[in-house]
Amino acid sequence: MKRAWLTPTSIVGLLVLYAALYVWQPGGSRLLEIISNTLYMLFAVLATIFAWRASQMFEPGVVQRRVWLLCSISMAMWVIAETLWAYYRLFTREGSPYPSPADILWAIGYIPIIVSMVMQYRALGTGTSIRLKLIALALYLGLLVAAFVTVLWPILSSPGEDSVIETFLNLYYPIGDLCLAFIATLSLLVLWSGLVGQPWRYIVISMLLVALADLTFSYTMWNDTYIIGGNLLSGVADMAYLSAHILATVGAYRQATLSLPSWSVE
Repeated sequence: MKRAWLTPTSIVGLLVLYAALYVWQPGGSRLLEIISNTLYMLFAVLATIFAWRASQMFEPGVVQRRVWLLCSISMAMWVIAETLWAYYRLFTREGSPYPSPADILWAIGYIPIIVSMVMQYRALGTGTSIRLKLIALALYLGLLVAAFVTVLWPILSSPGEDSVIETFLNLYYPIGDLCLAFIATLSLLVLWSGLVGQPWRYIVISMLLVALADLTFSYTMWNDTYIIGGNLLSGVADMAYLSAHILATVGAYRQATLSLPSWSVE
């Protein structure tokens, strides 16, 4: 039986409710920040649990077991990062430093999930045509150029204002997000029409939303305009982050509950 809270209607309803709270802020910006960070951590925890459960569907030595195990490791690191971010934002007067230990965990967390996506594609990508690969590559190169022109170049063209590690992270996040989404999309092209491809539809959209959120967040932080509930761009970043967390949870849950006990990829 499907979990009611993971149906499309309930997901849309939750996002609409969050958007309403974001706009009207009945308890003020402090309550909005508490609700936001609680939701981020909740869905990050759920995504970690479901990704680990998905890995247990497969026998030891099967590629998919390692793929989902690495995903769960990344998500677990992001849970800790979300917790640290919430602590800095809610319980310290200075707010979250940049970079912080949370940023280090977020940055390291990209590595296992990108490795898992590469493994996924190597196991499944032999059926992808050159034409589809070129289309996907052209799309993401276009997104990368757009991101560089609109966000990254203004940041990089202001020498002396940021440290080396800040500049590195400002580049690392969006490029890492786009690379991850690109690899996931190539895998999805192989699985789109089949039952086993259903979870990856959510994962791909989740990665795209993370890229959008990171780009917007980097831009607003650079301009000192990120204020939760304070302006449109901050709202875009926060809504995209929450949506990404929810969709990652749904994708991992769908994989963990697929009725394919004997399916594997050698």
